[in-house]
Amino acid sequence: MRQKMRGRAKSAWSFLKGAARAACSVLLAGALILPAGAVGAGPAVYKNSRKIADNLEYVHTISYSSAMGRQESHTLKILGEGDARPIFLGGDTIYGRLTVDQIIAYAESRGYNVLAAVNADFYSMQNGVPLGLVVEDGVYKSSPSGRNAVAVLDNGDIHISRSPAVTMTLTNLGGGENPTLAGQSVTVDHFNKYRTDTGGLYLFSSAFSTVSTRTPAGGRFVRFKILEGTPRLNGTMLLEVTEITEAPGDVPIGDEYLVLSASFVSPRLGELTKFSKGDRVQLETVCSDARLATARWATGGGDILIENGAITDSSQWDKAILAANPRTAFGVKADGTIVAYVMDGRNTSISSGLTLKDLADELLAQGCVAAINLDGGGSSVMSVRVPSTGLQKVVNAPSDGAPRKCGSYLLYVTDKQPDGRPKHLSLLDEGAVLLTGASVPLAFAAQDGGYKPVAAPADITAQSTTGYGAVENGIYKAGSRKGTDRLSFSSPSTGAAGTGSFFIIETPTELSVSLEGGVGALKSLVLWAGDSVSLVPKAKYYGKNVIASPENFVYTVSEDAREWLSVSESGVVSVSETASSGLAGSITVSAGSAKVTIPVSVTGFDDAAGHWARDFIRALYAAGIVRGQTETLFGSENTIIRADFVLMLYRAAGAPQVEGPSSFPDVAPDAYYAAAIAWAERAGIARGTDGGLFQPTGVLTREQAFTLVYRALSVFNVQKSDGSQTDLAAFSDAKDVADYAVVPTATLVKMGVVSGSGGAVMPKSGMTRAQMAKVLYSVLHYNPGGNGF
Repeated sequence: MRQKMRGRAKSAWSFLKGAARAACSVLLAGALILPAGAVGAGPAVYKNSRKIADNLEYVHTISYSSAMGRQESHTLKILGEGDARPIFLGGDTIYGRLTVDQIIAYAESRGYNVLAAVNADFYSMQNGVPLGLVVEDGVYKSSPSGRNAVAVLDNGDIHISRSPAVTMTLTNLGGGENPTLAGQSVTVDHFNKYRTDTGGLYLFSSAFSTVSTRTPAGGRFVRFKILEGTPRLNGTMLLEVTEITEAPGDVPIGDEYLVLSASFVSPRLGELTKFSKGDRVQLETVCSDARLATARWATGGGDILIENGAITDSSQWDKAILAANPRTAFGVKADGTIVAYVMDGRNTSISSGLTLKDLADELLAQGCVAAINLDGGGSSVMSVRVPSTGLQKVVNAPSDGAPRKCGSYLLYVTDKQPDGRPKHLSLLDEGAVLLTGASVPLAFAAQDGGYKPVAAPADITAQSTTGYGAVENGIYKAGSRKGTDRLSFSSPSTGAAGTGSFFIIETPTELSVSLEGGVGALKSLVLWAGDSVSLVPKAKYYGKNVIASPENFVYTVSEDAREWLSVSESGVVSVSETASSGLAGSITVSAGSAKVTIPVSVTGFDDAAGHWARDFIRALYAAGIVRGQTETLFGSENTIIRADFVLMLYRAAGAPQVEGPSSFPDVAPDAYYAAAIAWAERAGIARGTDGGLFQPTGVLTREQAFTLVYRALSVFNVQKSDGSQTDLAAFSDAKDVADYAVVPTATLVKMGVVSGSGGAVMPKSGMTRAQMAKVLYSVLHYNPGGNGF
């Protein structure tokens, strides 16, 4: 039966008469592959849910299929009556846009305790005005313009409305300067929308903009003072005409006023003559959808994808957005569960997105009996409160690279107020992926009754409720079976409690190995006789980092190398003292059925064996960033040419794909360094000489090298604080640094990457290959406070 209101704090979750009460918690199945059917986002390979509030659940899902590849989605569910409820909010005005962080800050400034947020309606990219309906806390703020809508009704129901019409009629009651106008009326075309020349009659309230009508061209304006009433989807207001004017552009609106306007070229301009100053006017608003008329909160939306438990006629959907894209959608299940769904896209390493049909299939597979498409693409965003900090975190990967400013949002709020007493507990490593047998110390966060962070009690105890692992002395150890282990935990002294989960796997989908203190994943390993180095394996599961214990990894040496090469159970690789140059073999590292093989050779770089830069050369060689000048010589003290240095930067960046050659006429398209220089030019690293040449075979001076490295810092995601001439004051030859190189050289000095020699920075000297290895290693493995050379 329909859930009844408990005042305005009631959770808005009932949808259909006869709907069953939603369960207040969901336990995940033990199987790793969680079938979602052959449609929609594809089979789930990872799924984790955690409570944001007692009735609000956040679900993170990674799906994978050969057809779609990796897909990543995020869902917020209201599971029944409880502390959380949904509202729709767009900011203090209809005009303009806000980021998700800004809308949360705005809502909290109005007293709302925000738990999560999702983008909502489509909007104009030029001015941020939502394309559809806006109702906030019962106040009608913008017309639906023929678009579909979704609303939280006064009684708490969720209602999806197909193309509702809201008619606003202004009737002149007389009493003004021209009594003959009494009884005449006009019907408004748009309420709080951006005025166009041919759009007819527009009515504005201060909810549209606190600045002005924002009208781009001249027109006629009739200003009404509000005597009685507030804009509602159904209702009347009493107004009085205070001003009739013409203006070349926009005019102020003002609080407690409405402004009716048409452009000078509008075919309806003449209807504004039906009013004179001093007239009393009745504004009657009528909504065609009786249920929608009771909306407390409402937003516009796109296509209704599911209606009465079936997918709607896809031939009627918006053809401009049918292809695969990031998506945001809103749906309701038969049991009343409210679903807000965000699918990432436009990033093949994360998610390619869904077609509109795939989105409908996915929501239907999740059990939605009604669903509407909201704004997607770069607008798709979901933010969830972090239990340990109380701060909001964007959990998806917006395709723009950062959250876009949007016109309206769906917010999940609670009326519960902070009280400082622990009540809700959560797991800090919630949803972590562990290899079977791996261990992790348990750590917890606590929130009070208002879901604000407080200190976690010291007496929290935990136990597995599904048997896939065990807790002992505050350490969780995964068992030998794959599955999702659900933990429950509580604090006897405070009564606080919570649940959490770990995802246990037998085999990672990705396995890589690096050197302890090395740079990047090992592609090969070059060692000297008597060397001993430690391998650091890293595992991932469909892009998620995997927690592993040392015993999860098995190391084997190829049979042809066992006389001179060994590896311990902990991954320490050793070469015998008698190993000769040129020997070669391999080490295989495995975890479950995943394995990676690393070629190992004894170096022939005779000039690097005892060199001060040996470890830097070895680390960069192992990562495939540098090579020797011959099989037996690295060329440690030889100066490096400009092209070779850029090639090393290019390899350090992962050798990204480059389209087309560089613009430098002296760089042949088929040169071994051509792609590297083209990449560096596009990345803003290589800018050539005054004559437009690059001089690829020219000797690279130290100040030129410092400048190239400085420009590459952002590519390597190295944070920097620019240096200045002051940072060079200690060098006797600081005055010799060219103007273009002062900031780059000073910055690297400030970072500790460069320290010079004998009190000099030697800007005009050629950069040796050994010096290059030290600088590049220091940048790629940057540790503030480290020593330069």
